[in-house]
Amino acid sequence: MSQPAFDPTMFGGQPGTPPIPMVVCWDDLDPSTYTRQLTELADWIGWLRATYRIPATVIPPCWFTHPGIREDIGHLWTGWLLTRHPDAGVGMIGLDWDQRRDAAISRLREATAITGCTATRHQAEPEPTDRLPSIVNDLWQDHITAESEDRARTTARMAVVEIVTEILHAAELRHELAPAILAEIANDPATSDGQERIIAERLLDHAIQAVDRAVNTAAAAATTILDAQHHATLEAQLADARDNFATSAASSALKSGSTPAVTGTLSDSWLDALEHLLPADLAAQRATASATAREAAIDRRAARRRHPDIDDLLK
Repeated sequence: MSQPAFDPTMFGGQPGTPPIPMVVCWDDLDPSTYTRQLTELADWIGWLRATYRIPATVIPPCWFTHPGIREDIGHLWTGWLLTRHPDAGVGMIGLDWDQRRDAAISRLREATAITGCTATRHQAEPEPTDRLPSIVNDLWQDHITAESEDRARTTARMAVVEIVTEILHAAELRHELAPAILAEIANDPATSDGQERIIAERLLDHAIQAVDRAVNTAAAAATTILDAQHHATLEAQLADARDNFATSAASSALKSGSTPAVTGTLSDSWLDALEHLLPADLAAQRATASATAREAAIDRRAARRRHPDIDDLLK
């Protein structure tokens, strides 16, 4: 579905004010909404042509078959609708749209020339391809991997710094522990003598322990955070492989009307992503361990319910 129009009444606007127009997300529209929106845009284009004498070299009759041209015209249409909105007010908004219209006409003239379409001839858009040269694809994968690892470590580093800082900050307030330590080592703190050395040693030990705790916590936290980020990456890779597989299966089914002929590459990608996320042998080990734990828990509950002399009675 298209992005909903902004409703000013939700933010204290006047109830009678119409929604503010939003850019149309054409690829997300259902069939009926797409037909309605495209018809409204076509009507407006008729007005635009007549008003500004725009030739077919700028907006060809087949504009609706070219996604790039349709997108650019759609943006221009949304801007025009905004100039007519009651909340637009007065000032330069109309003149600003005029300037943007001139820029849009220049882009549309160039885009139309690239399509090769004229007032009497339509040139179909070439079929899109997602395939990249192997060298580009390898470069892309290397870049994504390197950036992901670097950003994951940066995020983990910031989190660990915050954790360690909190531990050290708490240790820096060790003087607040002195009264509690004095109460532990003296029956009558007000009359105790010579306890300063013991208190000082304990406070120093507390600081040393904080250092050790900070180091150990930092290592554990870094491992946990990086593992979580790695798991999230594997989840995302599995989701991408699943979407690609499903899209290919749907496209194949709609073209042939028979059993989808999904490519082996996509199915292998999904299987590999699934295996990386949770290897089959690890899943089997977890299932076995879970079953063993359940059986042990059942035995323990049964033993608690059993009469202490039941074993002798069963002999």
